[in-house]
Amino acid sequence: MTVTANTHAHDAVDPDAMMVALLREYGLPGARERARHHIGRCVEAGLADDAAFWMQISNHLDALASSDYGPADLRTPSGPVSPTARQPD
Repeated sequence: MTVTANTHAHDAVDPDAMMVALLREYGLPGARERARHHIGRCVEAGLADDAAFWMQISNHLDALASSDYGPADLRTPSGPVSPTARQPD
């Protein structure tokens, strides 16, 4: 699917894929903030389906933040991922 200015988020992207992308880019606190920003933007624009999409992501991120799971790595952006990157020993 080609994403255009008229494509709605809920039609273009899987919520789980978006959540992972937000976590990689912003870390957990930043991802939660960005999701909430998009919820407000969608509500103001009257985009109920898109707001529901971002609420789903926000709810998943909130659940992740309140769980015991989540290594410290989730709290900061991951940075660029290199195909030659090695896992720590």
